Amino acid sequence: MRLLDRHVLTETAVAGGGATGAFVFVMVAGNVLTQVSGAIASGRVSGWEGLELIGLLIPGVLPYALPLGLLTGVLIAFGRMSSQQELTAMKASGRSLGRIARPALFFAGGLALLSAWLNLEVAPVANTEYRRMLVGSAKDNPASVIVPGKLNRQFPGMVIRATERDGEVLRDFWLWSVDNRGRLTQTIHAREARLAPDVDKAGEGILRVTLTDARMERRQVGDENFARPSSFTTAAITSLEFPASGIFKDGGNFQRKLRWLTTAELLEAIDKGWQLAPNATPKEKERSQMLAKTQLMSHLAGALSVFSLAFLAVPLAVRVGRSETFVNAAVALGVALSYYLLTSMAAFVKDPGLRPDLLIWLPNLVVLVLSWFLLRRASRH
Repeated sequence: MRLLDRHVLTETAVAGGGATGAFVFVMVAGNVLTQVSGAIASGRVSGWEGLELIGLLIPGVLPYALPLGLLTGVLIAFGRMSSQQELTAMKASGRSLGRIARPALFFAGGLALLSAWLNLEVAPVANTEYRRMLVGSAKDNPASVIVPGKLNRQFPGMVIRATERDGEVLRDFWLWSVDNRGRLTQTIHAREARLAPDVDKAGEGILRVTLTDARMERRQVGDENFARPSSFTTAAITSLEFPASGIFKDGGNFQRKLRWLTTAELLEAIDKGWQLAPNATPKEKERSQMLAKTQLMSHLAGALSVFSLAFLAVPLAVRVGRSETFVNAAVALGVALSYYLLTSMAAFVKDPGLRPDLLIWLPNLVVLVLSWFLLRRASRH
């Protein structure tokens, strides 16, 4: 008996591990291509920091990859055992399909607990640190957000261009100031420029630009056709200050998403509300508390999906009875899309009166009931 259990567990773990790794790679690669590679290419982060960012992405995608990976792994493992008549031999020895699948289901249960821990504790911390690193890199070195050779509009009211960037130094620096209607008000050109965040006397964040060999041209207000002469100023070294509120946020104060909160923070949000205004009405507070509670239940329901989808995969694999990986992967994709469609529909409900915190469990309940029905039916054959 132990030999058969070990065989089933090994087949499931190997196939599930390979499939999970593939899904993690696909999910991480998307973020690497859209965010990390851009940050490295522009110089906002170093190569080592880029590797750290990639490492921080993995805990965030694992809770999504585990259900898909184990679903695919169980389909592959049991599909191969079914096609090669191994399941028939095990049944002939007196084992039911449920007893044969017990090691795989225990394994899925353990991974569900791991997924719950990742969802509630590890992934929120990793996601927060990931965002803090990206925001902090711009805060520590503002010049890093300037892409040489391109027009940069990260700063309100300004358009910046530099031909080269060497660390904190921008060369052949151009700055065009525009009003709230987009009209040019000032043109500045300098051989070199250094950008640095600072704080003014009022405690407000500012952007300090130190210019070398600068020439400044100021347009007169209302002159849209260049009819009046502009004023020119030159300076060997000068500095300018611009308001930078909202540009260089402190790493700990950027806007966090609700799903980035740890268990303790979610419980506090359930008790006091999430991002409530001081004059919030009781109805707004109730809605905010329900959002936090629904997010907590969503984390737990997502962890349970590791077990429920693996449970469903057992009778599906027997019914399909194919050993080809692509067939089982296609079945897994169809099941996963159906499950996540149900989850999205449940998560769409926001009205506290409809209890979205309970509706979020409905997809798992449907999958578990369907799994039990299909397993009993498959056990008769």
